[in-house]
Amino acid sequence: MSNLVSSPDSSKLYRHDVIDKKDVISELPDSLLHHILSFLSTRDAIRTSLLARRWKSLWTYLSDFNIKLEDRQKQISHLFNQVDTILKKAKFLKRFSLVAYEDVDVEKVYWWTITLLLKHKIQELELSLDLRSPFLLADYLTVLTSLNVMDLDIPCDLKVVGCVHFPCLKTLALHMMTFVDETSAQQLFSGCPVLQKLTLENCGWKNVQNVSIKIPTLTTLIIENNSDRDSILNCKVTIDAGNLRSFSYNYDLIIELIPVGLTSLADAYIDVSDSHSRSFLEQYTIPRAIRLLSGILHVKSLVLSNYALSTLSLAENLLSRLPTFHNLTHLGVDREMYDFTGQVLMDILEKSPKLEVLDIVDGFDQDYCSDGEVWTLRPVPHCVKYSLKLVRITDFWGRVAEMQFLIFLLKNATILRRIKIFCGESLSADLKKQAEINNQLQATRKGLPSCAIEFR
Repeated sequence: MSNLVSSPDSSKLYRHDVIDKKDVISELPDSLLHHILSFLSTRDAIRTSLLARRWKSLWTYLSDFNIKLEDRQKQISHLFNQVDTILKKAKFLKRFSLVAYEDVDVEKVYWWTITLLLKHKIQELELSLDLRSPFLLADYLTVLTSLNVMDLDIPCDLKVVGCVHFPCLKTLALHMMTFVDETSAQQLFSGCPVLQKLTLENCGWKNVQNVSIKIPTLTTLIIENNSDRDSILNCKVTIDAGNLRSFSYNYDLIIELIPVGLTSLADAYIDVSDSHSRSFLEQYTIPRAIRLLSGILHVKSLVLSNYALSTLSLAENLLSRLPTFHNLTHLGVDREMYDFTGQVLMDILEKSPKLEVLDIVDGFDQDYCSDGEVWTLRPVPHCVKYSLKLVRITDFWGRVAEMQFLIFLLKNATILRRIKIFCGESLSADLKKQAEINNQLQATRKGLPSCAIEFR
């Protein structure tokens, strides 16, 4: 064998064997080749047209195109040519995504958008662009039955011209866009009659005073607002969506949210910033936060950030101002607990008579939790006595405040069945310490039904 390999004719035999091999891949059926191309980037899929005559137009039958250009301004003309080629030659275009963080000509974007919507009847459109001019949504672009998903990440003004109508749009996401006026905002929301998911991330509301998100089909709403310190807007956004199932609000309450009739709400996440001045929080954030909570009183699962609890801790007579959450069965605290937020948690527990599950997602902050007296200074909430069944606490170290919290529950939660403890790094490896903590906790359960304590 070694003589054969080293013989002068062996390389010729090898080259002859390669030449004789068939191009097996090119003989595959078109449907399979299209499937293979779908795993490539758009750029590489187009480049396969250079492989052989058989491959020249295969890429044009793809339905999903993703174009991305970052910090390469010298290639902006190449980007234009690539997009133009796709829009000219693609035959079954359904989804189109364009990301360009260089300055892009707004007229070019309009032309692409018109072509995508009118010629190709695109179903999913994602644009993440740096435009210097307002982005226009005009009625001649939107009276279409094809578009199902639209995601616009364009830090510019958004102007809606005419009575826009997206009869099949189910998912809409706007990022960093500023409504130029109240009419534009209202026409956009009113023009999405079957919308199911709406995301508004860091959008500008400075030119809007009163707008209504009245969409009967809406099931998911995500709003995030980030503002300059101590800024406030005289803007009211009414949320009138009777089928809303999931709601999330994150960061600054620079606008006032007014939920109406959210009787189907299953889960909500509220994260209200506490980084403003004390006077700002008392005058604006706290009243708006309480009104927001009052508007979601039918929720079944609620997660509050520690910042939201910190903000509410400054409210006077909080217990009397909170709504009663008659449907709430699952309550979570996102990020660490503090001593002063424990008082707010007790108020919310008092207003949640049917609570069954309590999650402390990131445990207790060691710098702001001392002896855990907060759990013994107040009457035991109704839900702790009669409905609480499961408690989960994460990043547990066995410190005094954490132990006092669990002892309070074990002494008073009459039907508590399980406590799941997710240990911090050092405690996770110390099985002896875990056993000691378990014995100490179980000793407080005397006279009540057993409660399983799991360390993970």
